[in-house]
Amino acid sequence: MARTLTVGRRILWVLVLCIAATCLATGAALLFELSVVSRAVSDFSQDETRERARIAHGGQVTLDERLNPAYLKRYDLDPGQYTDSQGHFSPTGADWQRWRLRTKAAATVMWLGHDPPGTWWTLRQIKCVDRFPEAHADSEPIVDIADACIGQPH
Repeated sequence: MARTLTVGRRILWVLVLCIAATCLATGAALLFELSVVSRAVSDFSQDETRERARIAHGGQVTLDERLNPAYLKRYDLDPGQYTDSQGHFSPTGADWQRWRLRTKAAATVMWLGHDPPGTWWTLRQIKCVDRFPEAHADSEPIVDIADACIGQPH
């Protein structure tokens, strides 16, 4: 009887340790994603604010610099790379699939037009777009999918 109790306790401890290890691994991955998104949102917002301040203070800005700000390239959002047939900035689902998490977070802020409500909200929006089958299509404009996830068309 004592031996059965000992075996039962060992099985319970192994099970508890496996669950704890799984939770720790999942939590660490989630924390990493949240930190990447938080940093990208913060950096993108600061870059955008700096650019607006530079323009507002009479900085010499050409039309091309206004349409294609240099800071967008740091986030792999070069408008020249993602233009549609009418010349509008319109990345597709195929582009979204190639982007890193940092680029997806910056694009979400850009499309939203202001700072998002929070890091968790931004990560949820990115995951929502990732789950849409259209986000895997080569020709579907990703902003339409992002609008569907956000729930507010631009």
